[in-house]
Amino acid sequence: MKFNSGRRHRPNLKTEVGSGDMLSILPGNIQACNGDRLSELPVDVLLNILERVGTLDAIRTCILSKQMHMLPTMLSQIVIDLSPRDLFQKSDVVADVTNKILSRRCPHITIRMLKLKFVLSPSCCLSIGKSVGLAMTTQKFDAAEFQIMTPKDFHVSTDAHRVLFAKQFNTFVHDCPDAFAGLTRLHLQNMNFGESDIPNILSYCKRLESLSFFMCGAGSSSVMYLEHAQLVELVISYCRFKTVEVKSLPKLQRMTFGDWTCDENPLVLNFVPQLSKLSLANPNFSGKTLNLSKLLANAPTVNDFFLEFRSEKIWVQPECPKVLAPLLAELRFVNLDHLREECDISWTMFLLEAAPSVEDLCITVWDHK
Repeated sequence: MKFNSGRRHRPNLKTEVGSGDMLSILPGNIQACNGDRLSELPVDVLLNILERVGTLDAIRTCILSKQMHMLPTMLSQIVIDLSPRDLFQKSDVVADVTNKILSRRCPHITIRMLKLKFVLSPSCCLSIGKSVGLAMTTQKFDAAEFQIMTPKDFHVSTDAHRVLFAKQFNTFVHDCPDAFAGLTRLHLQNMNFGESDIPNILSYCKRLESLSFFMCGAGSSSVMYLEHAQLVELVISYCRFKTVEVKSLPKLQRMTFGDWTCDENPLVLNFVPQLSKLSLANPNFSGKTLNLSKLLANAPTVNDFFLEFRSEKIWVQPECPKVLAPLLAELRFVNLDHLREECDISWTMFLLEAAPSVEDLCITVWDHK
């Protein structure tokens, strides 16, 4: 048992894309040097080295030698993950590099990982979507991930901006169905969806295994319905929904839900037969509490439970251990983070008495004398 108390660069990229060869993506001040030993290594060793860095860095490295010019088209991992600042300045680079790498690849080389972070710009999105979609119809992908940034940061976005961004994203999905059909991970932020938008989006993403929403919503009186055959991981943070209702996620194993705005029934779990890890976080400014026996009624398989209280009011209602025991029989790991002073060890007893198989209990307290 562990008790803790307390409170709680990327380099500047100078990338230019020319109209010629893919490797006209030029670094800042790199010049080819004669007699380099790197290009003399076997191809499989070089590819292993290049796949340990970002794809743009790999391209910069390959420009040093004519013998290495074709290596970017042989990479099995394509990762373009720029910092937000670089991404906004060079959003067209992501589209151009993606198109040139995917269009010139050897079809027999499996893409083990495609990870793209890009800005929700109609022209760039369409270019990326078409390139990825075409590649997915002709090549084998083990995993593919989109992380989509909006042109305006969430700090300065209005509801009107978020509605517009959601419409643009819906158009993107509709125009590039092949790309979304092969996605395995999708990260969305700063969008306000219509109630039917998310089910429609998920209908395109047949292979999706991980889905995350950050600063999204559809209004404080709306319900987000989730139903998908393949989803394994779900993350919802700082989103505005009256209720998130998980209708049927038969393969869901990990869920994180934080900072909900609704006081009553913010999360409804219906069919989640494999859910094993559940993380909930909320400051509970309203002072209302959740009933764990009701929340976990259809999720008795949870064995890892994380509750974050943000050092504010407690939002879990202590209940009779006999009521909770059937729902916490599988529980092995419990983490209670940032408990306020009024919640000492005795407050946790209702959980421990209801979950006799707990192996690891971690409590972080805040402002305790």
